[in-house]
Amino acid sequence: MSRRKQKLDIKYSTATILKRVFKYALRSKKLIFISLVFLLIYSLLEVVQPLLIKKLLDDELAGVQTTWIEVAEENKYTVVLDGKYYMKEKEGYEPIRKVTIRYFEEENAYLMIEGEVSEKGKVSGWADEDQTQVIVSFNEEGKEDKIYQARKLTVEEMRSFFMVSVNNIIFILIIFAIVSIIILIARFIQHVSFTSASMKLTLFIRSEAFNKLNRLPITYFAKEPHGKTVTKVTYDLEGVQGLYQVVFSIVSASISLVLVYIGLIYLDVKLALLTLIGAPFISLWLTVYRRTINQYNHSIREMNSRINGKLAEFVNGVGIIQLFNKEQVMADEYDVMLKTNYHTKMKSTVVSSLFGWEMLVLLRRLGTAFILLYFGFQYFSPTVVVVGTTIYVYTEYLEKLIGPIADIFQNLNGLEDSLVSASRIFELLDEEEDTGIGRKSDVKFNGNIKFENVSFAYEGDNYVLKNINIDIKANQFVGLVGHTGSGKSTLMSLLERYYDLKEGKIYIDGVDYMTYSKQEVRQNIGIILQDPAIFEGTIKSNITLGEDVPDEEVEKILLEIGGDKFVCDYPQGIHTPVTYMGENLSTGEKQLISFARILLRNPSIIILDEATANIDTETEQLIQKALTILSKNRTTIVIAHRLSTIRNADVIYVLEDGRVVESGTHDELYHKKDGKYRAIYDAQYDNKVVE
Repeated sequence: MSRRKQKLDIKYSTATILKRVFKYALRSKKLIFISLVFLLIYSLLEVVQPLLIKKLLDDELAGVQTTWIEVAEENKYTVVLDGKYYMKEKEGYEPIRKVTIRYFEEENAYLMIEGEVSEKGKVSGWADEDQTQVIVSFNEEGKEDKIYQARKLTVEEMRSFFMVSVNNIIFILIIFAIVSIIILIARFIQHVSFTSASMKLTLFIRSEAFNKLNRLPITYFAKEPHGKTVTKVTYDLEGVQGLYQVVFSIVSASISLVLVYIGLIYLDVKLALLTLIGAPFISLWLTVYRRTINQYNHSIREMNSRINGKLAEFVNGVGIIQLFNKEQVMADEYDVMLKTNYHTKMKSTVVSSLFGWEMLVLLRRLGTAFILLYFGFQYFSPTVVVVGTTIYVYTEYLEKLIGPIADIFQNLNGLEDSLVSASRIFELLDEEEDTGIGRKSDVKFNGNIKFENVSFAYEGDNYVLKNINIDIKANQFVGLVGHTGSGKSTLMSLLERYYDLKEGKIYIDGVDYMTYSKQEVRQNIGIILQDPAIFEGTIKSNITLGEDVPDEEVEKILLEIGGDKFVCDYPQGIHTPVTYMGENLSTGEKQLISFARILLRNPSIIILDEATANIDTETEQLIQKALTILSKNRTTIVIAHRLSTIRNADVIYVLEDGRVVESGTHDELYHKKDGKYRAIYDAQYDNKVVE
């Protein structure tokens, strides 16, 4: 296990993650409350349903084989036989005598036996030839067979004893139907309210994650692969929703377990206590299973991020890959990652199958066998129907016990997967935010810039800039020249406050620019990159970037910088659609859009970072014209690859190895003997490649 993963495991423990998810969930506490209430309602009613069936079978359908009493008067509970009134034994009714109805298997008939006969008694035969006395065998130690007076009941007579239960049967069936409908409605309301709360949870975190990206420093995006960041905000964020759902499912299963166990205790306390013997085993089983699955899920999640990152890398660099015929190399690398992920997932699946569902199936079968064994010893008697209904209810409750445990096991895999996802999204949300952001004002810079003893290193003591001192006056046109790695772009990144300055000072209009917020600095400093960012939308939307600007103003700016074709040549004008990353635009057209974007914003200072490096001569002339318009009455800093761009600059600074080695106008620097600038200029115009 890597040190980073160990730190994450400590920082994002299960308890910590659950607390944070719970805080988000509480924003929808009304929906959660409704969901829990209806969860309790239908869980309780699902426990009641088997008891209703038991009552129907035991008390009504099979309840005819019980003790009946003879009463003096007829009522709604009585059956008339031989002019006498009989009813099931009830409190509040004084019996004249007691009789017992019992089934005689040998003759497939029911008998009315004088007196009260225990449920353990079994009719074994007649004691006389006239069939007026029966032998009842108890099969219990210390008890002998007994002889009772009895008479055989005809089918019609027996039907009258059954018919007295018809109203009760109908009533129980109506209650059962009502309970079923209530369960259906409660499940629907619970599902809708829970799903709504779950979706709101995702909405809250997704919004917060996106806003977090806007507050992260540029250094984060420089170090973190873009594909991995996208995976966190999409796939891993869905995992947080999954965590919420899994936790709620486990809570739901736990509630069901408690309610079912109450039902078990109601039926048979002894058997309910015996079932607790398996609790320690199940608890140990859950712990080991969860830890094992957790290890696999960490590997799977990390590999998913790497796969997405590799895919994004391939998509972004597909042109170069095809140019160098490296398709097979990339495919092989991708296949290795896919196969590694596949094998890890297969291991996880094997563990889940063997120690998850299959183990539960075994547990359920063992439980059923235990119930049959228990009742086999307890009720070895002819009252099979009564015992059978009890076994039925216990079997139903066993299913309801195993069902929630199965839900917990099935969700454990999702729980661990979701915990890993949650730790990754919370890792993003906990990233150190950019400093100096948030405050905005109408401050307007004049454009005076001074770099005083500026040094900068991305990591450790590997300095990219070393004691830079540059003084730029307002409205000056300044050029920065130097080989790749000399520090030109880094210097401008510091000016834009993409990175925080730690050594030296930068003054704007004589004020330490660290006193301004980053928004205030950036609204006064516009930058045009070598490869400008273009978004899917229209030409206008890419220029205005969400600002409410009239078409006429956008068109005026485009015409001013030479973007006539956008206004006059395209049928839809500035409302012409722009595809993903501006693939339907040329490099020059993209630059014109970026120029128009800056002009509309009207900053006091503009920076061009190699803006003409990748364009043809004709397009360069167009860009030069646009640059002339753009730089008018503004401080302009150009990082130049083509030195013709800065030939007319007021001052040119030459950087080498992070230091300013020369400064002056083009003529001054070019006529300097053995000068760095002259060497670069001559090399370029002698068609030599200069980095």
